[in-house]
Amino acid sequence: MNFKKLCSDFLKSNKKIRFAGVLNSKGTLVAQKSRDDSISLLSDDELKMLVYYTSNRWNRLQNLQHKLGKIKETITKFENVNTIILFLDQNLFLISADPKSNNSKITSNLWKIIDKKPAKKRAAKKKPVKRKPTKKRAAKKKPVKRKPAKKRAAKKKPVKRKPAKKRAAKKKPVTRRP
Repeated sequence: MNFKKLCSDFLKSNKKIRFAGVLNSKGTLVAQKSRDDSISLLSDDELKMLVYYTSNRWNRLQNLQHKLGKIKETITKFENVNTIILFLDQNLFLISADPKSNNSKITSNLWKIIDKKPAKKRAAKKKPVKRKPTKKRAAKKKPVKRKPAKKRAAKKKPVKRKPAKKRAAKKKPVTRRP
């Protein structure tokens, strides 16, 4: 997929789009294009920060994918700009648009553009090979693997001690009074 051409096509699709960029799976900006007549709101360093935050957000959202399904797109609305992120395979499409733009119309147009582009050659899915049924064999019981017994420390015999000698209490001589 030619990402530079794709960014140009994104910008041509709607005049409200200010910037289009493509991030790879490592979070690196692979291609970018901005509208000539629009004033950039971010410096180069701030753009790198936005790219980093976008990549970081994508990585965090992937933690929930197994329960919620694949992520398709996110839209963030700022006062001065809207950011639209489209997720496709291992790439992110980062688009910024004017705040008064119709985001749903833009995203639907962008998906149409992406779908028109020929995708990378993907490995063809192998069709399952139909095999002749084999004779059922008696299932052998697999031996149960047991964990080795824990080695126990030898029990120490209690030490027999001699009982303490009882000492007779010294009796005080009893003095009787006459």
